[in-house]
Amino acid sequence: SVVPFNQQEKPGVLVLGQEYTEDKNIKLKKISNGKILTEIVLLIITIWAIFLVVALISFHPSDPSWSQTTWNEPIKNLAGGIGAWSADILFSVFGILAYAIPLVMLLGCWNVFKDIDNQNCLDFFVLSLRLIGGLALIITSCALASLNIDDLPNFSSGGIIGSVFSNAILPWFNILGTTLALLCIWAVSFTLFTGWSWLTIAEKIGALVLATISLITNRTRRNNKRQTTEAYVSPHPAKLYDGTNVDYIDPDDVLFSASPISQLAKEELSNNKNHELHGEKASTRMPG
Repeated sequence: SVVPFNQQEKPGVLVLGQEYTEDKNIKLKKISNGKILTEIVLLIITIWAIFLVVALISFHPSDPSWSQTTWNEPIKNLAGGIGAWSADILFSVFGILAYAIPLVMLLGCWNVFKDIDNQNCLDFFVLSLRLIGGLALIITSCALASLNIDDLPNFSSGGIIGSVFSNAILPWFNILGTTLALLCIWAVSFTLFTGWSWLTIAEKIGALVLATISLITNRTRRNNKRQTTEAYVSPHPAKLYDGTNVDYIDPDDVLFSASPISQLAKEELSNNKNHELHGEKASTRMPG
């Protein structure tokens, strides 16, 4: 019997010993309303972070903003008036660390999205730890920038946050002590925000350094071996002996530079004849 074409099975592809057929009955996985709302919020934050990156990169001091007032001047910021205001506020509050704010937002969204994908419900305890770590990371970074980095042309290097916290800690410690204390808080806040262990980070950095050193060492050894091999190669390539005369003979080669045996025998016979002739001449010259 002939099977109609529309009822025939589609040809499959043999993959790992099994026949793979195309499955068009793909069903979308239904997620909860809370998860949908969380993903929408994460998407909005991601888009806003990208908008802030454009605003910060194209910031111009002459644009009308929170700390600057101009009249009838065209806005040079690529993100428009809202971008000019947002960039000016970020630079005033966070200083040079304003460039890191969008990155922190993106990392936070990624961490939350990863936890949501692995879990059925949102863990608010983990989320609160992420938020606390992120805030502490921003505050300590601004304070460190205010203490150790020169100010920007129009703003403080650490912004308002860095100036306030560094001036609050300096009466208790000197500059070195304040820097060390802020570094300790920064390390703890980094672990809280990212969830990465400093031991793992140290192992990864050590493995990367060792791999780089090994790569450089192996390349140097290969180059030295290549140079040594090229130094021992004769300028004239060696030829296989086929019964004919060799065009080139290395003068330092004892085996090929030696005289043939027949020539040595002839030289020895001629030397013996010369000795005999000299002996006969000497005997004829002697008085009788």
